[in-house]
Amino acid sequence: MVRSEGEHLPFASASFDTVTAIWVTTDVEEVAVMFEETARVLRGGGRLVVFGVHPCFNGPLVEPMPDGSRLIHLGYRDAGWHEDSPWWGDGIRRRAGMRHVPLADLFEAVIGAGLTIETVIEPRHEPVPFILGISARKTIS
Repeated sequence: MVRSEGEHLPFASASFDTVTAIWVTTDVEEVAVMFEETARVLRGGGRLVVFGVHPCFNGPLVEPMPDGSRLIHLGYRDAGWHEDSPWWGDGIRRRAGMRHVPLADLFEAVIGAGLTIETVIEPRHEPVPFILGISARKTIS
């Protein structure tokens, strides 16, 4: 087993055909740096798969409503760490906090790392999605 921060991967460049980032975009200091490291360790033509929090409909600025809708509070466009949120229960987020990464920042971090976004999905079938999936590929050089 290897443990490291996503922003400093302990692998040689061009080591992997596929890298997955599952439920981590809200837990790293610098998501853009993490994706740059991901691009570094991917071989040309390699794929990045991101799966996790949908920043538009899930997070510290999103209040779940009783009818299943979600109320988005001011500050959505401001990326940053949140220690707490008034509507978080007693789960992991209340204990650990989370980083809010607006959707545009998330996409720009992937693109800025030199990856091409091929697919974006909102899996499952809730009326308001709270999960986002992204598949991106490193250009063959």
